[in-house]
Amino acid sequence: MEGYYIAAGSAAAWAVILTAIGVRNEDFPATRGATRLVAAISIVLVLATIGLAIYLSATEEHEKGGAEHAALGRS
Repeated sequence: MEGYYIAAGSAAAWAVILTAIGVRNEDFPATRGATRLVAAISIVLVLATIGLAIYLSATEEHEKGGAEHAALGRS
């Protein structure tokens, strides 16, 4: 679960950093390449956070299901 918190925290920090830079700089990002870089980093962070949330929720449900079967004497 720690990986999810790291990814979500990174995405949130990235959003705050972009906002701070954007508020102070009218022409941020200044070039087309910088725009693409900012967009690419943002997309990667969002997809990593969503992917980890889906993966961890699926593995958590699987682990809970295994524990319930073990508690009932099933395997």
